[in-house]
Amino acid sequence: MEPIILQNSNMKMEFSPETGAMTGLTALRTGWQILDRPQLGLSFRLLVPLSEDLRNNPVYGEKQRLSGLEVAPDGCGATFTWDGVDSERGGRVDIRLVLRVTLDADQAVFALTVENRSKYVVENVYCPYLGDVQHPQGEAWFKTFIYTYATANEWDLWPRYDNLRGYYGVDYPTQFHPSPPYSGTPMCPFFLLRGEHQGLYAGTVSPSTEYVAWHTELRPGYGSSIDHRVPETHNIAGKDVATRFAAVHVPYIQPGETRELTPIALQPYQGGWQQGCDIYKAWRDAWFKMPEIPAWAREPHAWQQVHINSPEDELRTPFRELVKIGEECSRHGVKAIQLVGWNDGGQDQGNPSHSPDPRLGTFAELKEAIRQIQALGVKVVLFSTYTWADRGTEWFRKELHQLAVKDPYGDYYMHPGYQYQTATQILDI
Repeated sequence: MEPIILQNSNMKMEFSPETGAMTGLTALRTGWQILDRPQLGLSFRLLVPLSEDLRNNPVYGEKQRLSGLEVAPDGCGATFTWDGVDSERGGRVDIRLVLRVTLDADQAVFALTVENRSKYVVENVYCPYLGDVQHPQGEAWFKTFIYTYATANEWDLWPRYDNLRGYYGVDYPTQFHPSPPYSGTPMCPFFLLRGEHQGLYAGTVSPSTEYVAWHTELRPGYGSSIDHRVPETHNIAGKDVATRFAAVHVPYIQPGETRELTPIALQPYQGGWQQGCDIYKAWRDAWFKMPEIPAWAREPHAWQQVHINSPEDELRTPFRELVKIGEECSRHGVKAIQLVGWNDGGQDQGNPSHSPDPRLGTFAELKEAIRQIQALGVKVVLFSTYTWADRGTEWFRKELHQLAVKDPYGDYYMHPGYQYQTATQILDI
């Protein structure tokens, strides 16, 4: 059967009318064939655990037959329906999926609704799911790009592939950001797969807090594991070589629940990472209202971060001596001091308590130092982490543990924390 074709001025997409798998994707302005091997097309993937004794029960979308298909007359949208799916270990499962793909002038938006009529929890949903992402021809490299705290990370996709999950935990070289908070939304609401001169943007189109992780995978594995080389041919040992990409939703859809997942946009673009980021910025600026920012913070200026104590007890600067630092900042045009470690126990200790550390001085001395510094035209910003709780305190053991966010087994989630100053702490002993 001929493929279903959806197209705008920027991209052409092809879908199987039998399974709904995306079998082709072309960036029209450059000719980059992002997906060009129909036999490797994918649509979605689910994880539907059957019990605690049999969790790994996947549903592969490419093995499912469509029960409904509607294509917009203008070729800029389609609705794919799967009314019940076949799982790998649990047989037929009563889960209904409705995927709406809508194109505007430049991008395609994938919006999936999951109606869980089964007795199981739908734990993971891969959508959109690209089965064979090709690097742009004639370019020397192909990488991912993802925002990280105060910077960004890039990992190789081709000609090398950076495996971030070790040999022991996955069947194929895999990329999920090694730090879970930065593996996806809401911290990192977009993701780039890019070459030297063009790329593919993936990003949310809803200001949702739903967890959606960005994921790539190299199948069946390396051509050379010594230097992490991608195989140089399309087939190795009888297996198709392919780089997969997915937005992995982790919705935990309960029996009887219907959920509209966070919509995801795909958009080919030209340029470097800056142009890819511009796509996200344009979407964000269409709805995000900037909070009221004082005039001094909008002007070009420098901040001075001053660290006066850590959990290993440096006790560097008493509160009464902070004014000297403020005077120096004033002389050199530094407009703000970010004061770190002023709280009892030092930075990141004793949280969520933020009482001043009595070893550095009194509360009155801290307030007076702030008053004098701000009178010099230098703002003081107090570093704080109110959402953390220090597990080493009696307060946590007796009370705060009851307020901690729990995992499905009733255990509280733990932040790995940070290590400071001494070898004992840096070695995490």
